[in-house]
Amino acid sequence: MTHRTVKSFADAARPEDLFHGQWQYNRTSALDDYKPYLDDRWNEGATNAWKLWEEIVPLGYKGSYGIVSAYIGRSAPHPEQSPHSHRHPAW
Repeated sequence: MTHRTVKSFADAARPEDLFHGQWQYNRTSALDDYKPYLDDRWNEGATNAWKLWEEIVPLGYKGSYGIVSAYIGRSAPHPEQSPHSHRHPAW
């Protein structure tokens, strides 16, 4: 750890003071206004990011497909791992 890192930790009055620049999670996104729509469509069973992107472009979305795809990827439920998902040799 560099002396600058140690100094920034020591100088911070509270943990929130350490978050700045690219690590801020409160930044707005071009997708923010469309997330409720995407969430509703996801809950209706629409899981194809390309199709969803095509649906929100006519609604005024100016962002990229990649942003929509990344958002949908984070929304996707992760299937529970089955006990048989890892095969072990039967020796």
